Amino acid sequence: MIRIALDALGGDYAPDVVIDGAVRAVKASEGKFQIVLCGPQDVCAEKLKDLGYEGDAISIVDAPAPVAMDEHPVEVLRKKPNSGLVTCVALQKKGLVQASVSAGNSGAMMASCLMLLGRTSENFARPPIGCIIPTAKGQMVMVDAGANVDEKAVQLVDFAMAGSVFAECYLGIENPRVALLNMGEEEHKGPAVLQETYQLLKGSDKVNFIGNVEGREVLLGGTDVLVCSGYTGNVVLKMIEGFYILHNELFGKIDTPAGRRFDELWDYRNAGGALLLGLNGTGLIAHGISDAKAIEQACLAAYRFAANDTAKKIGEKLNGIKQA
Repeated sequence: MIRIALDALGGDYAPDVVIDGAVRAVKASEGKFQIVLCGPQDVCAEKLKDLGYEGDAISIVDAPAPVAMDEHPVEVLRKKPNSGLVTCVALQKKGLVQASVSAGNSGAMMASCLMLLGRTSENFARPPIGCIIPTAKGQMVMVDAGANVDEKAVQLVDFAMAGSVFAECYLGIENPRVALLNMGEEEHKGPAVLQETYQLLKGSDKVNFIGNVEGREVLLGGTDVLVCSGYTGNVVLKMIEGFYILHNELFGKIDTPAGRRFDELWDYRNAGGALLLGLNGTGLIAHGISDAKAIEQACLAAYRFAANDTAKKIGEKLNGIKQA
């Protein structure tokens, strides 16, 4: 039985929506997984009671310390081992759960996963967020979606390899096309770090690099893996979310097959959470504004990643590439 640790205090609307999402998730799972809520014992128990949940698919591990969104990641790991965020990762380190999910401080979640679970390869310095995004022709992986800032060119190359392996292992895309997000298609466009990254990828036989793509091409489906800095990727991701919100405000819900399909593809809550790549374990970062539906979907995504041994498959292939 797969068990998923969930940070009960993570997110702007925790703990209520997190616990509500956990209940929805175990009901939707049809007995395929269990959830371990990591948060204040009394608060979690009371909320489960309010929701009328009396099943045995949700348990609680007391972790009362809150983590603010602006707390320094390393300080959280060092000073708040009894927080829900650190506890949910520590349980995975001990082998008591197979996945960890938090909608809280993403930097602290990344640091906790990195320090407690460890990297796939010592040569792979920074785990990026691999976010699956719909396109006109299917799906692509955007990496990094916000775990890092101020990356060097060699780190962006690592992101490219991690994203390529993720697209192959999880999406089933053979020899994924890898592109670099830039302000122009020419190889000498953009800041120095992107120009250097271009040359490194151009000369690499480890990924199928197809060159630069501009912002207007992101959703057209011309690439399977989009490589960018965490800062840029996070801005792109939230602009896409804003597009969905604006569409609904202008046109409302459209109850047609096409309208329902649009909601399925573009409602960011359906993605739930995104996987940290290059770790010896399954760590998911969910959106800070997650509602109960988003938490539910994050737990379901964590189950799929854990059930498919996605992190292990990525790690083995990525380690092989780095050592080649």
